[in-house]
Amino acid sequence: NFSEIPLPQNINATLRPYQHRGFSWMYRNAKIGFGSVLADDMGLGKTLQVIVTLQKYKEDGLLDNAKALVIAPTGLLTNWQIEIEKFAPKLKAKIFHGTNRKLDKNDEYDVLISSYGIVRSDAKELKKLKWQTLVIDEAQNIKNPNTEQTKAIKTIGANNFIAMSGTPVENRLSELWSIMDYSNRGLLGNAKEFNETYGSPIEEFNDKDAAEKLKKVTGPFMMRRLKSDKSIISDLPDKIEMDCFSTLAKEQASLYEQT
Repeated sequence: NFSEIPLPQNINATLRPYQHRGFSWMYRNAKIGFGSVLADDMGLGKTLQVIVTLQKYKEDGLLDNAKALVIAPTGLLTNWQIEIEKFAPKLKAKIFHGTNRKLDKNDEYDVLISSYGIVRSDAKELKKLKWQTLVIDEAQNIKNPNTEQTKAIKTIGANNFIAMSGTPVENRLSELWSIMDYSNRGLLGNAKEFNETYGSPIEEFNDKDAAEKLKKVTGPFMMRRLKSDKSIISDLPDKIEMDCFSTLAKEQASLYEQT
């Protein structure tokens, strides 16, 4: 049994009910020592839900002595900074990127935002700092457990881990294992044990019992809502497709014919 966690005070957004549930779930998991995989469909506001959670950590005093580290693809770093300023202006964010990047002891920030590439090369430095929470956006970037990037990220310690991904499984179940191993280390055993218990039976033999067991084991720690579910967003219109034809200009038509 659980009740919804009250939203933090300094949030400039009106959360939809499912977003409030997502925040409450991540926060409750963190309070009892578990990490979370937020696997909502793209466009359902994963970033907002995580920002609200980080703001709650700040208001609880959890970011006083240990900060939050957000790792995202390079193209999303500025987006994270803008979203934090927009939705949680009391959260101080700093981008750690570029050739002139540096970590100063006197830096004042609650959230440090960096890229997968930078974290891979600077993992030794980042490991020396205290982190309350480690957030990875587009978590499929660590789907291969054998890459240097995945190994580097998994060496950084934190009190809490959050993974965000609209596609937690793209090709094979080992990708889910790698993401779950990041967020809740050891929950699914090692890679070999996981493959013997779940991967091989499900992928090779379509074992429904193994699939159901995997669903139950991961269920408390992975939340996935779909845009197609009307109980999530009842006012979201169905996708409308329109064919719009345009005529080629003379120059375009002549080039098309030549080609």
